Amino acid sequence: MSLVVSRPAERPNARQIAYGLSALIGALVLWMIFGVWPSWLDALLLGKKAFVSAILNGITLAGLYFLVASGFTLVFGLMRNVNLAHGSLYLLGAYVGYDFAHWTGSWYVGVLSGALALAAVGALMQVLVFQRLAGDELRQTLVTIGLSVVAADLMLAVWGGKTYQFEIPGALDGAVALPIVTAIKANGQVVFLHFPLYRLVVLAASIVIGLVLWLGLNRTRVGMMIRAGVDDRTMLAVAAVNVRLLFIGVFAIGGALAGFSGVIGGSALSVAPGEDVRYLLASLVVVIVGGMGSIAGAAIGALAIGLAEQLGLVYFPTYGVVLTFAIMVAVLALRPQGILGNARLRGAEPSRTVGSGDIVTAEFNPPTAGLLAALIFLPAVASPFLVYQIGAQSLILGLIGLSLMVLAGYGGMVSLAQLSVAGLAAYAVAILGPNGTGVLGLNWPWWIYAPAAILVAGVANALIGVLAVRTAGIYTIMITLAVGTAFFYLAQQNYTLFNGHSGFRGLAPPNLFGIEWRNALPFYYLCLGVAALGYAGVVYGARSTFGRALVGARDNPRRMRAVGYSVTQLRVMAYFLVGLIAGAGGVLLAWFNGRVSPGTIGVSELISVLVVAVIGGMRHPIGPFVGALLYVLLKTFAIDLVGADRFNTLIGAIFLIIVFVSPDGLFGLWRRFAKAAAPKSLAEL
Repeated sequence: MSLVVSRPAERPNARQIAYGLSALIGALVLWMIFGVWPSWLDALLLGKKAFVSAILNGITLAGLYFLVASGFTLVFGLMRNVNLAHGSLYLLGAYVGYDFAHWTGSWYVGVLSGALALAAVGALMQVLVFQRLAGDELRQTLVTIGLSVVAADLMLAVWGGKTYQFEIPGALDGAVALPIVTAIKANGQVVFLHFPLYRLVVLAASIVIGLVLWLGLNRTRVGMMIRAGVDDRTMLAVAAVNVRLLFIGVFAIGGALAGFSGVIGGSALSVAPGEDVRYLLASLVVVIVGGMGSIAGAAIGALAIGLAEQLGLVYFPTYGVVLTFAIMVAVLALRPQGILGNARLRGAEPSRTVGSGDIVTAEFNPPTAGLLAALIFLPAVASPFLVYQIGAQSLILGLIGLSLMVLAGYGGMVSLAQLSVAGLAAYAVAILGPNGTGVLGLNWPWWIYAPAAILVAGVANALIGVLAVRTAGIYTIMITLAVGTAFFYLAQQNYTLFNGHSGFRGLAPPNLFGIEWRNALPFYYLCLGVAALGYAGVVYGARSTFGRALVGARDNPRRMRAVGYSVTQLRVMAYFLVGLIAGAGGVLLAWFNGRVSPGTIGVSELISVLVVAVIGGMRHPIGPFVGALLYVLLKTFAIDLVGADRFNTLIGAIFLIIVFVSPDGLFGLWRRFAKAAAPKSLAEL
């Protein structure tokens, strides 16, 4: 009698499963490329040629996005230097390359000139800006935003609003036949896909540059020194390495990549104003998805975004931006630091040391009472134009800026999506209430649609907060800027809900108590009342248990968690509450303008709210209103001095001066002046 021992069947391990899935996916891809599709699949995907072309367009566009984002992730991911002027470097490189290519008749000279010129610009930025602001991410962000505003305006002055197109060399132009079967004719002739050669060249260039960057950073002595210098500059300097020169070289490489990609991208598409914003947004989304500081992550992020954009154009033309945004949301929800990134998360934040420039407690003192009295009696001494165009507009912008100030000052979270939230409330006014466009307009009464619009803004801002609060510093700024820009493109492309480019017109406040609130005087007092309520709410909230807990979560999140507070819930609730403030400003903004359109929430307008808050000062609730007043005065009267076309240069220059001289804005300058002018005691002399 023999005994047979039966062994359980061995299960495949993870590696075997991965190999099997890879083989299956590879076979499927080969079949989809070289096989003949059945009629049902052909009808579902609008034809094999359309689908495969979209895939190839997405891959080659990903190559361009990687080229643009590689310089950005190199400078920020490795150097921890925030450069939100990267899009401006891209566009400047394209313009410089175009001029040199046009003058010399050589496209290759244009490519070289764009790269070298922007390498010099990158090195200058490191010397003049980033060395002075080393370690201060927020000021780096503000300064580079100011530089981008000024650069965009100056480029518009030099090159105008025209669209330029490069002449690609004949050897790189035209289309080539790829071994991809698109159809088989009745006579048996095989039809292959033809694809632009230049797009394949862009893809090849991105692959080569990606490999060179990866090998240079991970397999060379210079790459080792760069990574070591980021972690401990002092130790590297002790090892007889010129750290300053090394970092200037890294910035030069980042600038060269921006200039190179500007010429390459301008040759593939075009060179025109606005491309700087587009490619800055693309770089932000790529590094958010792929992970900051990772070349491989930038490649993965670029591939995901490029494919999503091109497939969206073919199959979801209205919601292509939403598809890209959905990818970003999914990545942030599952892995906030990106697929291969190591972004600093909120949970890992160190404790914050409270300095002398911290939030100033607001009190109802004689100066405050005097200011309130002056605002109340302003219409008695000012013209209706000043009351409406200056007074009401300043109060509205100040109210929206106040929502940013609360997040940044009390919560330590700088959000660039506050105007988007206000714009969403304005769109809700147009959709839920009456409008003169004839599109939608549910004609709800004002006492329903106005509170509903404010509530929509609060909920939307809370959802933004859910994404943003898990990260810190520049990552929060990048995420909120990407969200705000995505909403702009959604409103611009969607005609079903947002009426596309046209938006809505004919928005006006209701007639109540026999008063025409659209008139200058009543509307001014309406704005003043809402702004006073918002200001008083912030002052009261700052002294409440919630306000103190929010400040505690800003300064020492670990201690707040230790005593039982949910820091995440505190921050999300702060987003909701300031969303209500921004929503109230959005309702007033819709009534003030009488319309709302994508231009209301464009990127330049998003930046203007940050400008308002920073110029006035983010250390006191009155700061945003002061900044709004200066902004509106300059926007209204400085046109006579510099012209309407150069207003952005003026406001950008003032913004840069204030950021460099006084990080606390005009309010900080006033505090320093008042302290210096105050009589000193004998002990202080």
